[in-house]
Amino acid sequence: MRQWPVKLLLVHPKADFMKDERIVVAADCAVLVDGELAEKFEKETVLIGCPMLEDPKRIYEKIKLLMSDGEFGEVEIYTMEVPCCQALHMMVEREKGEKRTKRFIVRVGGEVEEYTGVVDESMIEAERKAHRGF
Repeated sequence: MRQWPVKLLLVHPKADFMKDERIVVAADCAVLVDGELAEKFEKETVLIGCPMLEDPKRIYEKIKLLMSDGEFGEVEIYTMEVPCCQALHMMVEREKGEKRTKRFIVRVGGEVEEYTGVVDESMIEAERKAHRGF
């Protein structure tokens, strides 16, 4: 692991590890599903959070602070394909200022795709399955 803490809500925007060219903001689940993303822990600053299980307002306020005070130029965002997870994309995009972003979704099967901003039928179905248990 490159840095501690990794939870988005615990990170200070002026921490030494926040002075990289690029940071990664990822949904908790995405780190576990995508092995390549997990490997980034060894090389890059990775911050994880969940807009469904943690207070979305607190996550948004922290992202706003990180985007305004963080000394990095680019943010890669990785979320699961479920629609509830897309809030991370929206929060970072809204507050990114001059910072560049690259956006990805991680499918439940582990495939990683560029995120276009469109919630498709497979994303809705994945959420139905996740919340109903089938």
